[in-house]
Parts: sequence; C-alpha cells; structure tokens
Amino acid sequence: MTGAETGPPSIDRRAVISRHDPHLTGADDAILSVGTGSFAAGVDRTGTQTLAGPGSAETRIGTLAEWGWHTMPDGPPQPWESLLRPYDSARGRAAYLDLPGGTEDPGPGAAWYRQNPHKVSLLRFALVDSRTGRSPSAADVAGASQHLELFSGIIRSTFRYRGRSCTVTTASDPERSAIALRLETPGLSLALTFPSGTTAWDRAASWEDPGSHTTVCDGGRIRRRIDDLAYDVHVNGATTVQTAQHEVRLRAGDAPGPLDVVLELVPIEAPALSTAAGAGAGGGPEVAAHALTAATVRERSARSWSASWQSTGILDLGRTEDPRAHELERRAVLSRYIQRVHAAGTLPPAETGLLANSWRGKFHLEMHWWHAAHFALWGDAASLRRSLDFYTAALPVARGTARRQGCRGARWPKQIGPDLRESPSDIGPFLLWQQPHPIHLAELLRRADPSAAADPGLVEVVEQSALCLVDLLRPDGEHLGLGPPLIGAQERHVADRATLQDPAFELAYVAWALRIADRWRARRGARDAGQLSALARRVHSPLTADGTLATFRDGPAMDRSDHPSHLLAYGMVPPTGTIPAAAAERAVEDVLADWDWDSTWGWDYPALAMTAARLQRPETAVDALLRETSKNRCDQAGHFPQRPGLPAYLPANGGTLTALALMSAGWDDGPPAPGLPAVWGARSEGILPLPGPLAAE
Repeated sequence: MTGAETGPPSIDRRAVISRHDPHLTGADDAILSVGTGSFAAGVDRTGTQTLAGPGSAETRIGTLAEWGWHTMPDGPPQPWESLLRPYDSARGRAAYLDLPGGTEDPGPGAAWYRQNPHKVSLLRFALVDSRTGRSPSAADVAGASQHLELFSGIIRSTFRYRGRSCTVTTASDPERSAIALRLETPGLSLALTFPSGTTAWDRAASWEDPGSHTTVCDGGRIRRRIDDLAYDVHVNGATTVQTAQHEVRLRAGDAPGPLDVVLELVPIEAPALSTAAGAGAGGGPEVAAHALTAATVRERSARSWSASWQSTGILDLGRTEDPRAHELERRAVLSRYIQRVHAAGTLPPAETGLLANSWRGKFHLEMHWWHAAHFALWGDAASLRRSLDFYTAALPVARGTARRQGCRGARWPKQIGPDLRESPSDIGPFLLWQQPHPIHLAELLRRADPSAAADPGLVEVVEQSALCLVDLLRPDGEHLGLGPPLIGAQERHVADRATLQDPAFELAYVAWALRIADRWRARRGARDAGQLSALARRVHSPLTADGTLATFRDGPAMDRSDHPSHLLAYGMVPPTGTIPAAAAERAVEDVLADWDWDSTWGWDYPALAMTAARLQRPETAVDALLRETSKNRCDQAGHFPQRPGLPAYLPANGGTLTALALMSAGWDDGPPAPGLPAVWGARSEGILPLPGPLAAE
C-alpha cells in the first residue's frame, strides 16, 4: 500500500481517537449527537433536549430519522409536470424543471414541490422540574460539563440544578432508532413532547398548530400521527403519564435509583423508499418482544463503536509538534464520527445530515460524492454500499427524466426527497456533475470490495449513468462538448443557462467517468466495450485556447467567487493526460492569489487540497484544509457551520476525509503521502489509495 508509513497494525487506535474526545462546557456552542446513520438525536449541555423546543431559536437539537418525512395535506396546486419548460439542446427540445422567477419568486406550485415532503423532528426529550412541571432555562443550569467518549459513542453530561449535582448519560443503539437515557437528576424528571412538521427551509419542528397532529399514550407505547406520517415511540424502563395534548411524562418504577430508560421510535406509515432497509424494528408487538434495556443499548453502542474504530482506517499525525497536524487529525476523527452518525444510512443525506434541516431535509445528489466517497477509502465500504441502493430504486424515475431530455439511460437530479420528485429550480435541474457520481462511487466501492463489480444493481446503475452521459455530449466538429442548456458546478452565470457550454471540470469528469464505465463493460465481457473510451477521447480538452485551466473552456470570463470548481478537474478527477501538471499549477496559484473565500463553501477547501496533493505540494494541501475563513471553521463537535440557518455542512466533513485519504495514501503507483509534510512522520493503516492517472489513449 502506498501512502503514509504503513505495515502491521501498530497504531494505538484508542489513543489516537480518544485524544480528540469533545469536552464541552456551558460556554461552548457546539452540539453533540448520537445516532446510527439513519437516525440521530442532538443534545444540549444537559444531555437531553431541554434547552430547545417551543420558543427556542435553536435548530440543531432534534430527533431526526431518514424515514421521518411529512407532506402538507392540502396537496399541490398544480401538476408537477406543468412546471416543465422546453430548452433547445443538441438533441432537440429538452424539458427541464425550471424556475424562471428563481427561488425568491417560485409561484405557489413550484413552492409546494420545493417544500414537500420535509423532514420532521420526531420527539423532544427534556428535563422538567418535578415540583413546578417546567423545564429549566439555560440560566438554571450551572457548571455544565459534557464529554463524548468517541470510542463508545456515549455522552456524559454533568451540571448543577438548584445546587444539586446532576448527571445524564446519553447513547444510541447502533442499529435501531433507539435512545438510552440514564438520569441521575435530583428534582428533575423527563418529559417527551411532540411537534408537527413545517415547510420552513431550516426547521424541522413546529409547535404552533397542536390540532394538526395527534399523540396518544397507551402504556409504554406512544402513538403519533402527522397526516401521512405515523410512528410509535416505545418506552422501556419507565411508566408513562400523558400530561398534555402532546406531552408525556416519564417516571421511574418502584425500584430505587436513577431513571434508566429507552425511547425507541418505529415507523408505521412512512415513505417506502426510506424504510426499505431496516429503518425500524417492526410493529408494536415485535418491538415489545425484543425491547431494549438502557444498559443493553449502552453496551451495544460501546461494542459497535469500538469495533468500527478498530477495523477501519486510521491516520496518526501525533509524531510532530506542528499544531496543524493535531488540528487535521482532530478534524479527521470527529468527521468520521459525524459521518457515521449522520450520513451512513440507506438514503443520501441532507447537507446538514440528521443534525438539523436544510433545504427542508431533502438530499442533493451532487453532494453525494462528498458525503460518501470517503467510506470506501477509510475501510467502511459497507456504509457506502448502503446508500448506493438509492440509485437502483430511483432508476425508473431517472429514466423518465432522461427521456424528457432526449437521452437514453438515467438522468440523475440535483435535489430530491424520498418521493423521487425533483425540486423545481433555476439551478439544480441544469447541473451536470451529479451525473458521473454513481460511476465514481461504484468504482471506489469496487476497489474496496472487488465483489461489487458483479453486483447486478451497480452494473445497471453504472451503465445507465454512462448512456445518459453519452447522449448529453454535444457534437462539435470532430470533438464532443457539453451543453447547452447547462449550469456548471460553480453555480454562477445562472441567467445564461440556455447558452452555457463546456465547463472545464465537467469536461474532465465526464471523459474520465466514461472510461471507467467502459472498464466495467470490459470486466463483464460486454460486446460494446471500447465504445465509451472512444467517445471519451473525443471530448474537448478542458483547457482554453491558450492552455489555461479556467471555469470554462470557451465561455464567460471567470467569476472569482463561490466554488473554484475548475480545480476539481485535476484533483477529484485523476489526471487523464488532457491537463498538463503545469496548467494545474498555474490554476492553483491563480486561485490562491485572487479568490473571494468568504463566498466559498465547506467542500472547496478539500477540493483545493486534493489538487495540491495531486501536484505533490503538501504544504499547500495542508494549508488549504486549514485555511482560516468563516466557511472553514470546525467547531468542537466537528461540524463546519456555514452561515445562519446552516449550522453544519457534512460535505465539508466528507471532503476533509477524502482529501486526507489522498494526502496520506496517495494514488495507484504514486508517491507515499503526497499531501503531508515528510517531517511529520505520518502513519496510516487501512486507508486506501485513490484512483491514479489514466494514460491518454
């Protein structure tokens, strides 16, 4: 294996992981979570959700599951198909789900489809004063201290309430949507409260309309319904008393000691796509028969997390005193925890994972590579494989989109929910770079697990993605180009979407993906193997006429804001012989000299680091990942807040991990640790190299 120093297992994984355990106080702003990848709960300094709820502006503390979606009952005011608009293309008239007025003026029909379905916070578990029945305020909680033990996935929170010491232990089952809480809280008991859904862009809970949903407490089973969403909450280890329309109080049994309770959420009616692979344990009798105790949940959590840390990749940067190394290692460890809690489910995650809603909880397929590629590289291929089943399920809808745009195969959308309806937008439907992602992700999975090459579902997804890419190519003399219509990954020049063509990154990515898809054909002995590579050779070089790597091969002048997406053509995309290293070097220097970094997003820093690593510029790669800007701050929990309303950004976490894999493990037949300073003495185990250069054909 290439990369940082490797060999027989020698890294003390517990020591590396544990030195980055978050230790928070009441003055810290970060929010910790526990979860499974399909289900998660965020907690405040009390280890519960006491300081969030009605009247609170806090959006990061909720209980979210990838099956927890709600649709407003009024229904859409117009058919989805009526929002399609024709655009001229090389294939003739092609229909796109356009939004001529933009997101500021979508109109009632487009607004409804953008807002529905939306993810819902399913439960709030909060401390209440046993005497007054009120939840403590932040001012009532003194001396708060909180520790997330990463090796066990267990949060321990201590604080004082009315002068008495309190301790709360919080854990999630590793497979079931279940939270275990142990409360040693004199004078405080636990209450469960239930919100309804909301169409707000960044919120998952509404407390404003109690008549729009129902909560029925039936002993240890709480039945919930919000229109088309129904689920149960099973309470094990406490007695329940319904004290308000949407409130249930928990009380310890007759035995003395702390309240030690499990709250297990089970979907009853939810989108089929989100419950297809073990979202819950089944109906009421089945859950009751296999009820979890709190001690069992904590034991299962500790065993699962320990096994995960011990069996997957590790990067040890502890041999140097350089503070940059410590910070990179911290970001890597916390990002791995966050990605497993928030982004390891059966559906592509939202950009904020299960911490909070963003874009109403819908997922963005152009971000799926950033969310998921690292799993294959860091020894957790199973987590990548889970989410790839989404593409198989979505194939019929994606084929329909392709047909409307005059293409064969499957055309993947940008923004979508479990209903598989693309969201109207003046940007998303015109993006192209999500189209090669399933090919890229399938290839990374195959490299980590060779048996994936024979998976019929993956083979079909790769083939259908490639067929659509072929038909999206525009004949241009002896060459092939892309668009129009089109919007590049930079997401600028939106008003020019009807005429834009040939963004540099997309040209490089499509040509590379076609060659990879052709290798999948050859591997299965397909008679048409070789055809995709022949087409890839005809795709325009990404460079401008004077040999510059810029946003467009031939188009608008470069806008020096938002994503410097052209760098991805020589970084995320392995070199293919069409971009000389010298041209990539000049592009890096140009971006470093003049770019509006305040307008960038969290994945732009890993993008720059990957290009620098491919150029064997370790100092540039390290400084890129740690560049001090408002969008690249990693809080004490490991999240990358981007702006108000966007308190986390998982593409930054996933991108950091993928960049560090390239920086430490390199690429096929490449130099060791091309993106890390040699003097650091970096060590790694279980991190796979990325695909290397493809020789020009």
